[in-house]
Amino acid sequence: MIALGVSNILGSFVRSMPVTGSFTRTAVNNASGVCTQLGGAFTGLLILVALGFLTGTFYYIPKASLAGLIMCAMFFMVEYEMVPLLWKTKSE
Repeated sequence: MIALGVSNILGSFVRSMPVTGSFTRTAVNNASGVCTQLGGAFTGLLILVALGFLTGTFYYIPKASLAGLIMCAMFFMVEYEMVPLLWKTKSE
């Protein structure tokens, strides 16, 4: 987080695009047991292959279907057993 913040601050002086990180990709890597940066390289390679060969197919997929796919992927990233505990400890 500090590196992203510093990059955005320094980049603002040279009119660069904002620097961001992907929290969902990091969470998926963590849930998959990825321990090195090689997981990011593999993911990037997989995305390049998918874009190269499947771009024409992606055109026909409705945006609502893609949104549903993302929602289903995020379903397992939420720790639902923590909700009652957080509800009990909320400030009043």
